Amino acid sequence: MRIINIFGIKISLDIKKNTKSDLERYSPVSTTREKILYLILVMSVVVLSSKVLLIYNNKGYKIGQFAEGDIYAQKMIVFRDDEAKEKIIEDMIRESGKEYVYSSEAKGVFLAYFNEFFNELLNVKAKILPGFQSKEFEKKIGKRIPDDIVNSLLDLSNEALAKLRKSSEDFLTKAYDEGIYLDTNEARLSKDCRAELNSFTVLQRRLVDLFIVPNYKYDAEKTKQKIYDKVSQIKDQYVEIKAGTLLVKTGEMLTEKKLKILESADIYSLQKSLFLFAGNVIYLIMVSCVFYIVLFTSWRNEILEKGKYRSIFLILLVFFLLVRIFGDRFLFGLPLDTALFLLVLIAKEKFSGVMFSFMLLFMLPLVNFNLLYPLLYAISFPLSCHLLRNVTTRANIISTGVKSAMFRVALFFLLTFFLDIDSSNLILFGAELLIGGLVSGTLTVALLPYFERTFNILTVFKLLELGDLSHPLLKKLSVEAPGTFNHSMMVATLAENAAQALGLNYIFARVACYYHDIGKTRRPKFFTENREGEPNPHDDISPFMSKLIIANHTKDGVEMGREEGVPLEIRNIMLEHHGTTLIAYFYNKAKMLDPNVSEEDFRYPGPKPRSKESGIIMLADAIEAAVRSLDEKSAKTMETTIRAIVKTKIEENQLIDTYLTFKDIEVIIKSFIKSLIGIHHERVKYPGQAQLPLKA
Repeated sequence: MRIINIFGIKISLDIKKNTKSDLERYSPVSTTREKILYLILVMSVVVLSSKVLLIYNNKGYKIGQFAEGDIYAQKMIVFRDDEAKEKIIEDMIRESGKEYVYSSEAKGVFLAYFNEFFNELLNVKAKILPGFQSKEFEKKIGKRIPDDIVNSLLDLSNEALAKLRKSSEDFLTKAYDEGIYLDTNEARLSKDCRAELNSFTVLQRRLVDLFIVPNYKYDAEKTKQKIYDKVSQIKDQYVEIKAGTLLVKTGEMLTEKKLKILESADIYSLQKSLFLFAGNVIYLIMVSCVFYIVLFTSWRNEILEKGKYRSIFLILLVFFLLVRIFGDRFLFGLPLDTALFLLVLIAKEKFSGVMFSFMLLFMLPLVNFNLLYPLLYAISFPLSCHLLRNVTTRANIISTGVKSAMFRVALFFLLTFFLDIDSSNLILFGAELLIGGLVSGTLTVALLPYFERTFNILTVFKLLELGDLSHPLLKKLSVEAPGTFNHSMMVATLAENAAQALGLNYIFARVACYYHDIGKTRRPKFFTENREGEPNPHDDISPFMSKLIIANHTKDGVEMGREEGVPLEIRNIMLEHHGTTLIAYFYNKAKMLDPNVSEEDFRYPGPKPRSKESGIIMLADAIEAAVRSLDEKSAKTMETTIRAIVKTKIEENQLIDTYLTFKDIEVIIKSFIKSLIGIHHERVKYPGQAQLPLKA
């Protein structure tokens, strides 16, 4: 124990090595934690390796500093030129015209007032009216009419007045037609009208001004909306700078634009470099925590499967290295669908979805948080899974790659349209996506067999190959144990139909049944179905030895399967298809010799079935043998036998680890009845058949 004294406060530290027992160190929980941490570690290391340059490339540049040396672009960069966009906007605003509200009535109304004004002047000169009523006109036109204008007009001769009236009316007509604009508080005439107005006498100018009112009024809101609509259509301006291009010369002063170009080339100031690196680390920590929790709580079994884990680790490592090395330039052309296809074909679909989703999340820092690329794969992922779900041949994988790529290309153009992304390289990126999809399918077909063999992974293609009856083990079974071979084929039919009725992996159920009794080929004559009338070898040995021979056929099958490279999942069926059931015949025989014999000594070693498919195969195996031994194979008799066997298995807790529900059990029973009726249906007897000798 170490004691530290700080400002009169004693702090004691007791540091001890955390020792764990072997049981704790190698427990499934501890192993799962380690494996998940390895996955997190490899992804984080690859991602952070791309961010080390953030600190290495920083030069502490600031606006106003002078470059100490020539700076070249280390990679091709696409720089968003905000200044160019702002200049375009400024030019557009400057050149954009104002919006006005047009009054179609102004011309007619004020020309009518003009003519009425002159008519009254003529009536006054002709002594028809005692005097000119200025107040009335002022109310109409909204302007004050000076008395000196009226008096000057009345002093003119009729001929001069008529001439003045005609020229003024023509001018007003022209002015209204060309537009009289009100910008602020002043009416604005066209250029020609202003020149003509300046040529008039003072009296005529003052007269015309009384009847000039704007017929175009400035609309500030409409003008702003027009400018906004135009500005919103201006896209970001991008400049592509190739690798090796000189960005800044020695001694050149750094402007804001130059600094932004340097940032696009991953050359930052020290403060920003540290900030960005810390941000990436925090992001990875957050994603890693969620990744760890999800996998540890929901996918522990998948992580503990050695073959699947190693294959997933390899896929993940290659995936991130490809993005790390080639992502800057060939991101859209990388055959990353290969990783997705391999994950789905090797592991469960839901687990593959979780893994691929987190791979995309971890990948974001590698693509500088460009959400477009991960979004394309996230949206197209369900389609790829659906297409792969129906794949039955390796050639179909290439078709799946093409279809996924075509969907992703269409989605890419749609997203770029709505997200307003730079369109200079869209065709190139679309072509790269299509090529990447084509290559992905081909690569998957080429790589999948290596994963199947190297990591002993069971895929649908491996199942179809194992289901070939020319396989050495099945060939051996058909030749050396023909009775067991026929029994296996019948069990396969029952199990396949039942698994299909429950929506399970019926191909696996069928193929597993082919191999479940392979171990009987070690001593085929010790099993009733293979004797063909020969003496029973069990009559010459003790029931204890008979029990060992019968029970060991499960372990013998596993050893033979391992030698021939049969996947673990099928070898598990070999061990589980009898569970821990009692070998009743030899137990009763032994009890006659020794009443104290224990039942536990005459049970199969197990384990009990641990999956729904395994439970179905156990029931199908027992039921096929029982129904075969029935003298009367009517539908009622077979159903009674089936239900009795199922009831016994349930009471003995043989199905307790299979997660089969009572509803599932009923579906299985009905499927078995239907299949067995089809197999043992009554046949029509041909004429004279009764007289023919029947063979046993």
